[in-house]
Amino acid sequence: MKEPKEVDGIFQADNPMPPWWKMVWLISIIVSIGYVVYFHWYSEWPQEVAFEKEVAEHEAQFPAKQPIVANTEDGSNPYRDDAVAIKEGEGTYKQICSACHGPTAEGAVGPSLVDKDWIHGNTDKEVFHNIMKGIGPERQKLNRGGMPAWEGLGAEKVYAVMAWLATKNSTLVKAK
Repeated sequence: MKEPKEVDGIFQADNPMPPWWKMVWLISIIVSIGYVVYFHWYSEWPQEVAFEKEVAEHEAQFPAKQPIVANTEDGSNPYRDDAVAIKEGEGTYKQICSACHGPTAEGAVGPSLVDKDWIHGNTDKEVFHNIMKGIGPERQKLNRGGMPAWEGLGAEKVYAVMAWLATKNSTLVKAK
């Protein structure tokens, strides 16, 4: 047996690894090689097939909705009388818009959305444009702060919020 060697006051013995430890290490290497060979060459589940299967399951669970296209003639909201969209719009409003416009849309930092006065237009087309593009410093009126653009929400959520607003404020009209 060799004499333990000292390095910086620490004695280091040259003990061999236990045989069971070497056996576990060897078995894990053999099993992993076997697994790789089986998975990549003999299994019925290649990566491309697995991906296509997961995509099909996702599309079955969450069917693709048709993209929303506003009425090009008057720009009216296609969700105006849709009860499901109104409910979703209320949730989106409370999550995102209520921070500035208040929980009941009566105004806070941003203007009230339930009174009869609309600073930047009261038609669906105008309100949609204001939400999507925001109100920059060049468009501010009545000494009110600007509004960020919410294009990231997507037209569907914006129309849903507008449908909810239309139930709260009858002065939000479809078109002029």
